[in-house]
Amino acid sequence: MGEEVGESVRMTAFVKCAGDCDKAKENYVYSGAMDCTAMNVVPNGGSKACTYGCMGYGSCVKACPFDAIHVINGIAVVDKGKCKACGKCVAVCPRHLIEIIPYKSNYTVNCSSNDKGKDVMSVCSVGCIGCMLCTKQCEFGAITVENNIAHIDYSKCTGCGKCAEKCPKKIIHLH
Repeated sequence: MGEEVGESVRMTAFVKCAGDCDKAKENYVYSGAMDCTAMNVVPNGGSKACTYGCMGYGSCVKACPFDAIHVINGIAVVDKGKCKACGKCVAVCPRHLIEIIPYKSNYTVNCSSNDKGKDVMSVCSVGCIGCMLCTKQCEFGAITVENNIAHIDYSKCTGCGKCAEKCPKKIIHLH
């Protein structure tokens, strides 16, 4: 076929939010259509105070043909074992919170807020504050902070865990 055989890396979906019902503040009680895509017409894009986080209304759950994603305590959580990395959840998430990452990724940043630290802390107790302490700990240049949010380059990450240890908000988790 004219193509070389390459190494295949198993992938999985990952939701970049840890702002569950216990950690993210609510602005109001919502009792309408339970669909994330419908949230564009309600105030603040949903009841949660964080406008970057998971709304928890399950559009991704409905889109997943493998029953690999469920809303638990107000946020979508992926079952790595069931996920086939088809990308349907990625496509349907209106806040672009779901990304496909290597299955064997060591650490993940469970936040997607671009707000500055004080604004993040006012709406979520565990959001990334963009302090850059994680970047100073990484000897391999695997973690950077762009637009007030930490990002991991999985091709450089060795899994040492120094970034997670130093993170004051403990938003970098073992995957």
